[in-house]
Amino acid sequence: MIGRKESCASGQTPMTDLSCLAYVLEEWTVVEYLKKYLFHVVILSLTMSALLVFFIVPLTILFFIYLTNILLLIYQRNSEVKADPLSDVWDSARKSIASFWDIYARIWHGYELHGVENLPEGPGILVYYHGAIPIDYLYFLSRLFLWKKRLCLSVADHFVFRLPG
Repeated sequence: MIGRKESCASGQTPMTDLSCLAYVLEEWTVVEYLKKYLFHVVILSLTMSALLVFFIVPLTILFFIYLTNILLLIYQRNSEVKADPLSDVWDSARKSIASFWDIYARIWHGYELHGVENLPEGPGILVYYHGAIPIDYLYFLSRLFLWKKRLCLSVADHFVFRLPG
């Protein structure tokens, strides 16, 4: 064991980086036997980091979805738009929101869309599998509107309309 007068960098006693860190922290915090508790601190910090990452991404997406709805409501009230949401009056707001979600999709998720040029002009039915999550669909709608200037209407279960927002 190293005496209290020796330093980690003296080179007399070989020490690992963790032992040196524990020694320095013991000196600074005047807590003896910090090595015993350092393992618990590391495990606790890793657990908290994993939980934050696990919950931060969905909460961020949910926050941005509600923020989008609030911004559209503000646009409607400030511009006194009384037109149908499917009319062309909403195109500037749609383009702003679609641009935001497209940038978010590219940066945060690396989202790419292939084959949009194969979509026929005029009405059509787009079928996708049930494994797609709603955020993927939102990214798709944003990219489709920016590239083709087309809206895509959806059919959904009644359960979807019971969700808040």
